[in-house]
Amino acid sequence: MTYCVTAALAAVLLLSACGGSAPAPAAETPATVAPVAGVATVPPAVDGWREYPLPERVVSIRPGKWRTDVIDVPVPMGKGLEYKLTMRKGDGLVYTVTYGELEHAGLMVVEFHGHTEQVDGVGDLMYYSKGGGSEQSGVFTAPWDGIHGWYLKNDGDKDVVVKLELAGFYEPQAK
Repeated sequence: MTYCVTAALAAVLLLSACGGSAPAPAAETPATVAPVAGVATVPPAVDGWREYPLPERVVSIRPGKWRTDVIDVPVPMGKGLEYKLTMRKGDGLVYTVTYGELEHAGLMVVEFHGHTEQVDGVGDLMYYSKGGGSEQSGVFTAPWDGIHGWYLKNDGDKDVVVKLELAGFYEPQAK
């Protein structure tokens, strides 16, 4: 099971970093070659292969093993809270967010976002997605060192348990 999850995570991270496709196979003319993200020209074939330069952010080598977690986040009715991760620029995360017994998606406010630490009262903030409680799965690459995570607000009249399934390079924030 662990091998299957490891292989699947590696494939998803690789395809995500490469823009979802691998370099095109060798062809007769450069006009038939699909463009590769970050490469302006098609290199000449040598011994039947076109060797492409490695674009930025395709591979991010990290010390240590990536981690996995399944976290249940109770969100009481009428309340909002954040679940935060610490990530370094270039760290990758594969995630799925589900909402348990939520009656309908419009009852949750969900904002996946990140920010840097403030320096002299100023920091950087970016929203990666905003939604209303619909299941979401994705692949994320941290644009900077900082805090990344979800703001969850339950506008319903019942408590909801949000499930976060995570795999990648991150550290959960201390509560």
